[in-house]
Amino acid sequence: MKLFKFCLLLLFTLPLISFAQRNTDAIIDTVETPSGPAILYKNFTWEYLQDEPVLMTQDEDSTGLFSNQWINNQIFAYRIRPDSISDTLVVLTTADRKFTLPVYGKLFRGFTYSHKGLDIKINKGDTILAAFDGVVRYAKYNRGGFGNLVIIRHYNGLETYYGHLSKFNVKINQIVKSGEPVALGGSSGRSRGPHLHFEVRYKDIPLDPLRMIDYDNKKLISNNFPVTKKVFYPNDFVENALVVKIKSGDTVGKLAKKYHTSIKEICAMNKIKPTTTLRVGRQIRVR
Repeated sequence: MKLFKFCLLLLFTLPLISFAQRNTDAIIDTVETPSGPAILYKNFTWEYLQDEPVLMTQDEDSTGLFSNQWINNQIFAYRIRPDSISDTLVVLTTADRKFTLPVYGKLFRGFTYSHKGLDIKINKGDTILAAFDGVVRYAKYNRGGFGNLVIIRHYNGLETYYGHLSKFNVKINQIVKSGEPVALGGSSGRSRGPHLHFEVRYKDIPLDPLRMIDYDNKKLISNNFPVTKKVFYPNDFVENALVVKIKSGDTVGKLAKKYHTSIKEICAMNKIKPTTTLRVGRQIRVR
């Protein structure tokens, strides 16, 4: 009892210890305080229980999903090609695991060859939610254009990306549930205004989120999603492709304007540069 009172006294006089210092064997008690429950340790340090995220341990990863290519310091972990992936059926939701649209706003840019996700208009500070249950693999500033970026790996094998954030609400290796806040939206990185850049990837390979999400109704199209080579770019747009034959005077810029697309998009589809000379009679894809 004397030890307990002494620890309680120290609760308001000693600094908060970091999560990295936590040793569960050293916990002696939890107490209620005006600011919420707190954990007391044998060395008389303490921390608020509510401040601590739940992290996944290696023992809990029975499927190996979170130990295979679990890399915290780079955005792409697998680095494989779409044609190396075997057909599989991704179970998006179950009775125990649900889906939540990360945020709802004007959808002003979709998935294309040169843009691998959805851009959703928001206000700075809007709450961004986790799409599925999972574990945070990446949560830091990315210099490649994403700005503040959170990547969550999910139990269904997908990863979701949340870019241009203003504030992180989660930490690396933290377990999150669908619908839980992971960040606040913003305009960090390569961005012209507050918006969420949202991506869905399977082993690093981007999928069009609108193939699985009924955006306006904020729900999934189906509880399952078949992953085959046809759902990955460039095969995902083959059925709706528009191919034209180059005429004298055609340039990438003129074609982009004529077919209401961008130079970047045409170059990405055809693996050419904006300065590429287009030979008369050559066939080129414009949509």
